[in-house]
Amino acid sequence: MSQRFLIVVGLPKSGTTFLYAECAKRPDAFAMPIHVKEVDYLRRSSDRSAYETMFDPEGDKTIVDASPLYIDDVEQFSQNALHALSGSDVKIVVCLRDPLERAYSHYLHDIAQNQKLVGHADFSFFSPTVMAKYLFPLTPRIKLLQEKFGAENVFGFAFGSDMARFEARIRDFSGLEADWALDFSQNPAQGFTAPQTYYNADKVTELCLQGEYYTLAKGALLTVNRQFSLLRKKIHPPLAEHIMMRQSSLTRQFDTGTIPDTTRDIIYDDFDEAAELVGLDMAFDRTPRMLNAKPSEQLPDHILQALQHCGSLNEVVRMVMDTGLQPTSQNILEMPTFAPSLSHKMAAIQAQTGPKDAKTPSLYDLQSDIIENFGPIPHYMQALMTWHVKRKQYDEAIALFESYGGADKLLWPMDLAHFLSAHDITLPEDVARRFTKEGIRVEFPS
Repeated sequence: MSQRFLIVVGLPKSGTTFLYAECAKRPDAFAMPIHVKEVDYLRRSSDRSAYETMFDPEGDKTIVDASPLYIDDVEQFSQNALHALSGSDVKIVVCLRDPLERAYSHYLHDIAQNQKLVGHADFSFFSPTVMAKYLFPLTPRIKLLQEKFGAENVFGFAFGSDMARFEARIRDFSGLEADWALDFSQNPAQGFTAPQTYYNADKVTELCLQGEYYTLAKGALLTVNRQFSLLRKKIHPPLAEHIMMRQSSLTRQFDTGTIPDTTRDIIYDDFDEAAELVGLDMAFDRTPRMLNAKPSEQLPDHILQALQHCGSLNEVVRMVMDTGLQPTSQNILEMPTFAPSLSHKMAAIQAQTGPKDAKTPSLYDLQSDIIENFGPIPHYMQALMTWHVKRKQYDEAIALFESYGGADKLLWPMDLAHFLSAHDITLPEDVARRFTKEGIRVEFPS
C-alpha cells in the first residue's frame, strides 16, 4: 500500500491552521510534523528521506503537511513534490476565503508578526509592492495543480461552505470512521490585531490596556502586539521617532469600496473561477464593506509588570457618572491625570472664565505650559503672539517661533490680520515687514 500524503498548500489566513488542528486531534490516523506546524520543505528541496523525517513515523498514517506558502511558489512546490512523492497517493487541499478579506487578514498577520522588521518603513496595504504580496491570481495556480496532480486529487476547503463532500473525501482517503466530521465550533487561528506603539522622549505616556491604566516611562518605547510585544527601556530617540512616524502608514481600516467596481471584479472573477475549479459552490460578496483591525491590547506578563499601574477604567467611569450636573470642564479638572494631559490643560483655560483667586494661573501661563508640554499648537501660538503684539512686544512675538523653524513651519500658517483689524491696530511698517518675512499674515489680500 502506497504512502498517503495530505498537503494543504494554502492560501494563508484561509483555514490551513484549522485543518492542521483538526488532523492533529487524530494522531491514530494522521502523521503530523514533529517540530513545526509549517514544514514548508517542498519549496526548498525534493529529498523524500529528509522530508519524511519531519513527521511522526509511527504506523500506517496519512502524512499531513499544511504549509500555506506552497501556493505562492506553486511551480517549485509542484516540481519538488512530484519528484519526492513519486509513487505515493497525494491529495492537495486549497483553502479559499473572500479574496479581499483574506489579503487584508494576511497583511495584518505580517505587520503583527514582523513588526520588528516592517515597523521601520512605510507599509501601507495599498502600496503596489505591498499589495503584490497579498493579492495574486489563484485560478492559474489551481489549474497547474490539477494538471500536475490530477483534478480529482485537488480539493477545495472554505469556511461557510457545505463541507460534507470534503469531509467524505478525507474520511475515505485516511480510513476514518463514517461519522468523522470537522469541528467548526472553534477556530485555533486567532485573528491578528494591529500593533500599537507608544513613545515619548521627554514625558511619561498614559496607556489603557484591557480596562486598566498604566504609564510608560519617558524615553521608553513600547509596542503592544500580543506575543510579539516589545519594550525598549532605552532606545536611540531619533530611531524611536522614526518608528513612530512609520506607524501612521499602516492600514488599520480597509474600505473595500476604495477599489473601483471594475477592479474588484477582476479580483473576484478570478476567485469565482478558482472556487468552481475545486468544486466549491460559493459566491463571494462583491459589495463594498469596511474591514477594521482591532487594536492590540495584550502584553506578555513580564512586560506588563514593567509598567506602572495607575488605576482602572471602571473607577474613572464611575467618577464621571457621579459628577451629576457639573459642567464637563469641571469634570475634566477633577479626573486623575496619569501623564501630561492636553484635555486637562484646555479645561483649565476654560475655567479662566469663572471666578479666579490669587493661585489661579494666568491665561498666558496656561497657554505657555501647553506649548512647553505638547509643542507649538498653532491656536495657542497665535494667542501668545497676539498677547505680545497687543503690548507692542514685537521682538518677543517673533521670538516665539524661532525654535520651531519659523512661523511658516507650523501645522497651519499664522494669521495676525484678523486680530489687527478687530483691535484697530496698525503695525509700524518695519515691524509689518518683519512679520511678513516670518510668514505671518498681517493684512488681508487686496
